[in-house]
Amino acid sequence: MIVIDEYLAVRVVFARWPDGLPNDELAVPASRHWRLLQALHSPRGGQLSQVLSPLSEPDRAALRWPHPEVLQVLDPRPLLDEAAMIAARFGGTGLLIAESLAAGLAHNRQLWFGTPANVGRLLERAAGELGIDLHVLAPA
Repeated sequence: MIVIDEYLAVRVVFARWPDGLPNDELAVPASRHWRLLQALHSPRGGQLSQVLSPLSEPDRAALRWPHPEVLQVLDPRPLLDEAAMIAARFGGTGLLIAESLAAGLAHNRQLWFGTPANVGRLLERAAGELGIDLHVLAPA
């Protein structure tokens, strides 16, 4: 299973599979799906809101409830304890980063991102120390 961020989730739900993304089951952490849902329901003009603004209602529904054969939303419960330990160890991480790192540990020690903006210094440092490979597939 490949753990991806919300930007790659948008691309794969609409069959725009990025070059370089392995052909495997895909999953998004619940906190990243939450971020996607927030941008759908309450756009704030940011990069994600701009990506989602032109979508039709059926396309918005496809992101709200992605087909599990296309994209799974990870159950956060098995990840929360590990995420809390990561947050304590690296200080200053919120749930989004800590849960993403815990998901990376649980699934192939990899995280895949659709924008470099989602890989901050803290996430990069923590991933390095935890042995998680980071991959960024910026939009074409």
